Amino acid sequence: MARLSETLREGLSLWGARAGSQDEGAVLEFDARRHRKFVAHGASVAAVALVGALLFWPIDWLVLEGAARGAFVRWRVVVALSAAIYLSLARWSAGARAMPSIFVAMLVACTTVAGDAMARAGDPQTPFLHLLYLPLFATITLPFTLSTRIAVTVCVALSAALGYWGLHPSYRGHPAGALWWSVMLSVTSLVVWLGHTLFLLARENFVHQRRLATFNQELELHVAERTAELRALLAHIEGVREDERTRIARELHDELGQELTGLAFVARHTSERFERDPSAIRGNLGEIESGLQRTTSLVRELVSELRPRMLDDLGLVAAVEWLARRTEERSGVRCLVRSEELDGLPVAVRTVAFRVVQEALTNVLKHANASTVDVELRREEDTLVVSVRDDGVGLDPQRVSMTRRGGAGLLGMRERVQSIGGTFSALRAQPKGTLIRCTLPL
Repeated sequence: MARLSETLREGLSLWGARAGSQDEGAVLEFDARRHRKFVAHGASVAAVALVGALLFWPIDWLVLEGAARGAFVRWRVVVALSAAIYLSLARWSAGARAMPSIFVAMLVACTTVAGDAMARAGDPQTPFLHLLYLPLFATITLPFTLSTRIAVTVCVALSAALGYWGLHPSYRGHPAGALWWSVMLSVTSLVVWLGHTLFLLARENFVHQRRLATFNQELELHVAERTAELRALLAHIEGVREDERTRIARELHDELGQELTGLAFVARHTSERFERDPSAIRGNLGEIESGLQRTTSLVRELVSELRPRMLDDLGLVAAVEWLARRTEERSGVRCLVRSEELDGLPVAVRTVAFRVVQEALTNVLKHANASTVDVELRREEDTLVVSVRDDGVGLDPQRVSMTRRGGAGLLGMRERVQSIGGTFSALRAQPKGTLIRCTLPL
């Protein structure tokens, strides 16, 4: 019973849905196309009527007697001519606004002739009387509104009555008349209900198709934008990678290379002095030790810039504080770190949070012209919240317009965050500056 009531409720909801409750643009477009669809549906009805009138004509000679056969011939000729005329008009004058009226007029005329033919074929006691219900079904597929459909269907029913009862007064008062009128009323109601239901389904289907087309266009646009963003990010990553390789190569060549060259020179000189006087190499050994210490410090610094060991050994807070101190030392920008205890963070979350802070500080140094940066790390339920706020000039509209959601640096941060299911935002801070904020699931 519950499933039956749900089915009935669904069916009634279709009739209860008003055009205004749907996409107004789609409904207006559907109404604009109804005329063209009417011509097409009318042509299909006319084609079926023409084929039926000609195809079943030979059968009349097998199942009908003389009077009935002659009446049916007259009716079939009218139907075939009317259908042929309408098909010709639909082909050459499909855009004419009068086509619906022409179709209805021809349908009424054919139904009237059908009523006359059925009356000539036999009295109300014969089955021919009840064939007059069939013309009503020709209106079902036509895209009428409800009021127009009722008017047209009633006109067709009355034209059938006119042809049978109006043109043959002798049949009036026959006992079969009351039965015919009651069945005609039922069939008229059924045809109106079926026709309007199909009309509503067609309109709803058109609205859904239009929405689907809109969604497809938006999806294609979104995919194109995302593709452009990812291409920009890839180009940015490649550029950053090459810059980093160049910087590391320069560090290795200039600083580490110089230290190693100096060590090699000292070692050779020590070897020569050792051959002359072994006790005279004490100072050289001190130089070698100092050079090794400088080389070790340089290598440790290069490794830390690639990935600080304290991120894995001491945790996220210590790594961010180290990054803030390095930023202060290099740029003079004051970096404040506020954090609570953040033990037990997943490796992926630690890495993403550190890289977001690192990239945000890099952006501050490059673009913000700020004097102070606040970095905050805190837990909120089952997420880690990372925010970096500066008091600089704020987001540059030209950089933000590079892609739909921001420049390559911002895009890289957002992609890192979203890769582990987090959310990212870059906003103008009040009264000035920029706020970078992300939430990472734990």
